[in-house]
Amino acid sequence: MKGFTASWKIFRAICIVQLILVAFKGMLSFSLLLYRGSILISSIDIVAYGLVFLFVYHGLSMLNYNYPDTPLSPRQKRLFNILYLINFILISYLFAQVVNNWWMASFIFKAASFYEDKTYWLTTTALFLISWIIFLIHLAFLVGMFRLRRLIHENTISTWYEQFDQKP
Repeated sequence: MKGFTASWKIFRAICIVQLILVAFKGMLSFSLLLYRGSILISSIDIVAYGLVFLFVYHGLSMLNYNYPDTPLSPRQKRLFNILYLINFILISYLFAQVVNNWWMASFIFKAASFYEDKTYWLTTTALFLISWIIFLIHLAFLVGMFRLRRLIHENTISTWYEQFDQKP
């Protein structure tokens, strides 16, 4: 078994950051479900961030347990395929979150708003940046997951060929 290359170590770190951010947004959505009246929107947020969390967790476990040449089980392949397709829909949802938070940009970049109420400015800036960061990291994550799945498949196939090419 080979060690992780630098790019896969960076990918793992990005996965961990994504897990933390998505868990934070999921918990924030859950708290909004309890304290505000918009049950439908909060429920959709919880389901969406839960699915993103599940996919990132599945990708991290694939990286830890199957990289570089351990074949994926049929259950892992099926779960990966389902989550990969669902996450293309979730990309549009995450982009909608970015567009929905776009109104905050005028408040964030206005210098007077920083001096008036720093706590509100910091909260607004954090929510604005978290939605952008989650969206951008998730785009990179989908590309990384495709490459990881392809690399595991290629290494598994080459290992099988090497096994039968050896002469006793």
